[in-house]
Amino acid sequence: MKPTTIISLKHQLTQFFNADFITNSAKWTGFIQRERAIQPLQLVLSLIAALSKGNCHSIADLHRQFNGMCLSEKDNVAYKPFHNQLRKDEFPNFMKSLVKSAIAQFSQLETPAQPQKLACFDEVLLQDGSSFRVHDGLGEVFPSRFKRKPAAIECHMTMSLSGLSPTAMTITADTASERAYLPQSQTLRNKLLLADAGYVDFDYFEQINQHRGYFLVRGGKSLNPIIVEARNGKGRRFPKLVGKALKDVCRQTNRSAILELTVRRGKQEFRLIRRWFTEEKRYCIWLTNLPRESYSTDDVMAIYRCRWQIELLFKELKSDTNWQRFATAQKAIVEGLVWASLLALILRRSIALQSAKSVSVYKAAKNVDVWLLPILTAYCHQALSEITNHLDWAIRYISNNALKSQQRKSKKDRTLDGIYEKLNA
Repeated sequence: MKPTTIISLKHQLTQFFNADFITNSAKWTGFIQRERAIQPLQLVLSLIAALSKGNCHSIADLHRQFNGMCLSEKDNVAYKPFHNQLRKDEFPNFMKSLVKSAIAQFSQLETPAQPQKLACFDEVLLQDGSSFRVHDGLGEVFPSRFKRKPAAIECHMTMSLSGLSPTAMTITADTASERAYLPQSQTLRNKLLLADAGYVDFDYFEQINQHRGYFLVRGGKSLNPIIVEARNGKGRRFPKLVGKALKDVCRQTNRSAILELTVRRGKQEFRLIRRWFTEEKRYCIWLTNLPRESYSTDDVMAIYRCRWQIELLFKELKSDTNWQRFATAQKAIVEGLVWASLLALILRRSIALQSAKSVSVYKAAKNVDVWLLPILTAYCHQALSEITNHLDWAIRYISNNALKSQQRKSKKDRTLDGIYEKLNA
């Protein structure tokens, strides 16, 4: 453990949990107009503490956490004024502004070096969306795609692979199109975007090309372009496949497990890789503009597996902050708590990732009452002289109890470390 780590973390946290900064953010977003019994800093710290524990099921639990972190009973507030603060229309805007500040302050971490095949990009961005059910009374505000759940929220997220942290998020109804929330193509110059099949948009891909960016996206089952050039995974050409539609090439006509193709859709030509998975008896397709001379088919498939990190992030948000447990029909409360959950995740991950080189953010998130809550309580009580000791303990605890487990060889290429090792080989 380096003393500089504690100094750096203390500086970041003290700067963020500054009473004036939090209060000014609350005033700027209109969340507060005058001084009240519920101070913005104490509210934010209690929300992060409650949502990080993973066992918070109601607004009453949030209220109890707030009172439990007060210095004395005189500072306790009743349930109704606490609830009234959360139901304000400005509450989600306040929490969203803090998330933006946290992204700017905590996302630029010194993470393990990426392999050169990824480090050559200014950034590798992961894109995905995740939906979850909310109170049925919000059906008109957040309509769902499915009849069995009348109301649902969709969170559209962009995540940085290097920092393992979100860079942007938007909250919409579950019915909103995922493609509308992709990063703007002009921002992707010398960046690589990884996305799932729901984000296939050929006009968008062409715009990325024009701005000298890169994409790697899984293709859907309906994709059926014309083959211009065909090779197998070892580079052997298949001239007989030229001119055929992709779906006309099946296991009966070509037994190659991997096909490296140049295909045409309308006036656009692009690189397509198709692999047959014997156990699942299905094809998987990837679309990319990564140059073939620099990125083999194995490289492309390995790089795409990095996208699993955003799935893990959503899993952490849903399971460890209880997104789906709040039975409230108040739109502002639901949105505000989603943003507060993301804020809690960013802070947890930042401390954990700076504590040890081989840390498991999943393990670190499981025992926040041991290492994170004392830090938050110290800031709540303005006991700044105690912060260093609490951070020292947190780093030692995480380094000893939240490191990544040794993976079996059969599963090694599924982990981010294993993928990096393969790309470095």
